[in-house]
Amino acid sequence: MTITIKEPAIFGENILLPNLRHLRAVEAVGRHNSIGKAAQELRLSQPAVTQAVAKVEAALDRVLFERHQKGTALTRAGEVYLNRVRRFLDQCDAALLSATGGGPIRARYLTSAQIRSLIAISASTTFSQAAHVSGISTSSLHRTLRDLEAMLDERVYTSSPYGLRMTDAGASLARRLALALREMDAALDEIGSLDGVESGKILIGALPMSGAYLIGAAIARLTERFPKARVVVTNAPYAILFNSLRNGAIDMIFGVLRRPDWDMEVAEIPLFTDPYCIVARSGHPLAAQAEVTRSDLLRHDWIAPGQGTPRRREYDALFEEQDKHPNMLIETSSLSTIRAILACSNRLALVSRHEIEMDEQLNLLTVLPWNPSFPPAHKGISIRTNWLPTPIQTQFVNILKESALALEQEPRSL
Repeated sequence: MTITIKEPAIFGENILLPNLRHLRAVEAVGRHNSIGKAAQELRLSQPAVTQAVAKVEAALDRVLFERHQKGTALTRAGEVYLNRVRRFLDQCDAALLSATGGGPIRARYLTSAQIRSLIAISASTTFSQAAHVSGISTSSLHRTLRDLEAMLDERVYTSSPYGLRMTDAGASLARRLALALREMDAALDEIGSLDGVESGKILIGALPMSGAYLIGAAIARLTERFPKARVVVTNAPYAILFNSLRNGAIDMIFGVLRRPDWDMEVAEIPLFTDPYCIVARSGHPLAAQAEVTRSDLLRHDWIAPGQGTPRRREYDALFEEQDKHPNMLIETSSLSTIRAILACSNRLALVSRHEIEMDEQLNLLTVLPWNPSFPPAHKGISIRTNWLPTPIQTQFVNILKESALALEQEPRSL
C-alpha cells in the first residue's frame, strides 16, 4: 500500500512509452490474427514484425499472441493490452489530425521520442529543464523537435525573453498526446491485475473543503482490500486540478462540482450534498445563544473563503443587502488554517458541514444556530468523458459511491 500526497504533477511524467512502430505492429497482428497480413499492411518483412512483437512481449514479460499454423491468437494479456494500444494509437492519430489536418498518414511516422520531447518542452521553460524531464540530451531534444515541426509543418514552441513558450498548436498537441499516454500507463496496471493482485494506481485531485473524511475513508477501504494499490492525492485549487484532469495528470477531482459550461471533455458524477454552516471556536460567545442574527454576525471578524469559490458566493450573498460588512482581513480556503485561526480568536467562518464534524466531536469547533440555512454544495467526482478506468480505479469509484450513499442516509443535525 502506498499513499502519497503531493503537489500537482507534470502531465505525462514517469510513463514509459514503447516504440510506436512496435505498438503499431502489435495492433496490426492483433487485428488480422496474422503476422503475414500485418507485415503486408505495414510494408515490413515478416521477421521485422515478429521481432517488433517479441520486443514488446519481452518488455512486458508477457506472451501476447499464441502462434499456430493457421495464424496467431490473442492471449488474455494480449486482449487487455491491445485494447489500450488501440485507444492510445487512435488518440495519437486524432491529435495529429486536429493539429495539421494530415490524418493517419502523418501519424504513422510519429515517434515515442517526439511525444516525450513535446510533453517535456510543454512543461518546461528551458531546454535543459526539458531534457532532464524527458531523459533526452539537449542536442537530441533540439533535433527531435525540429523533426516534429517539419512533419507537422507547424511551430510547436517559440523562444522569448522569459523562456520557452508553446504555440497554441504545440500546447494543444502536447495535451492530447499526454492524455493518450495515460492509456499505456493503464495497460500496465490492467495486465498486472491478471495475476489476481490489484497493484494499479489512482491519481486523485482533492479540492479544499472537499470532504477529507469521506475520501480518506474510501482510500482506507480500498487499500485494506487491495494492499498493493497505490494512491496519489494532489491537493490544489479547482483551476489547477481542472487543468491537471484535462491534461491527464490526475484521474479525477473530488469535491464541489463546478465544471465550466464551455467544457465538453469533463463529466461530473454527483455523490452527496454538503450544506454550508457558520462555525466558531468552542466556547464562542455566540455559541450560547438560542438564535444568531445577522447583526450578531456583523459584530465579529470573519475568515473569508477564497475568491471565485462556491463558498465565497454564499458568503457574499449573506451580506450583500447590508449597509455594513464584516471585517475580512483574512482570506483562505485551507481548512487547517481556518481551524487554527478560529481556535485562538472570536472570528467566524463559513465551511462545509461535513468537513467539520470531527472538529465538533472533539469539541474544537461549534456550529452556530443560524437560520435560514444555506443551499447545500453538490459534491462528487469529475472525470474525463472518454476515461476508461482500470479495475482498481473502478473499485475505488464504487467504494466512493457506497461511502457517499451511506453518508447521505445518516441523520444529520444542523
